Amino acid sequence: MKTVRLKYPYVAVMKDGSLSYGGNQGWFSGKILKKYGCGVIAGTDTLLYLSLCKEYCRGREFKEEEDSGILEEEKYRELVRTMYHRYFPVIPGFGMPVWFLAGGMNRYFRKNRIPLKVSFGVLGRNIWIRTAAMLTHDIPVILAIGPNLSLFRRKNKLNFYVKKGEEYSIACQAAAHFVTVTAMEGKYLKISSWGKEYFLDIQEYMDYVKKHSSFLVSNIFYIRKR
Repeated sequence: MKTVRLKYPYVAVMKDGSLSYGGNQGWFSGKILKKYGCGVIAGTDTLLYLSLCKEYCRGREFKEEEDSGILEEEKYRELVRTMYHRYFPVIPGFGMPVWFLAGGMNRYFRKNRIPLKVSFGVLGRNIWIRTAAMLTHDIPVILAIGPNLSLFRRKNKLNFYVKKGEEYSIACQAAAHFVTVTAMEGKYLKISSWGKEYFLDIQEYMDYVKKHSSFLVSNIFYIRKR
């Protein structure tokens, strides 16, 4: 698979003297955002990137942000809280259903008269075609890693890799989590999660969905022109 990526640097937050790669729900003290806020972060970061990099996507919530895309931590947390209250509600103890996230993004587009729309889910065989198309059009791709659906196998998770030179090594694992895809590099997806850069093996994602989850809950948020 060829390499395709966003045209500009991804959203970065100045945190403890270094730059993050996207936001991190762990920066919040409240239990709801800290434990269940990955959808809020993915939605906010995606809309923030679009606002900074596409003039017609600049919403009123982001009008004061610097074009560099680098935010101070407190300013970023303030933005996330605003988006949480206005667009991205979270169900305590559960998280954010995919239709909440898609609905919140569509409300944002309509409210700010942005000619885009989003829907959750495409046919499994078309996921990477649509992902590549969005990245080519400089649109980040929110990817849902759905929960385990088997009643007897609820501990399966997807590997997250870090890259050192040309080597990829497992850094952590996750399930029932939203991440943001910023590039496709050969057999890997480059993603933002927990304020860091990670990589997902595309085939491992497909195997996880088919064996332990479903394309009904593990899929992409497909953003396109209205």
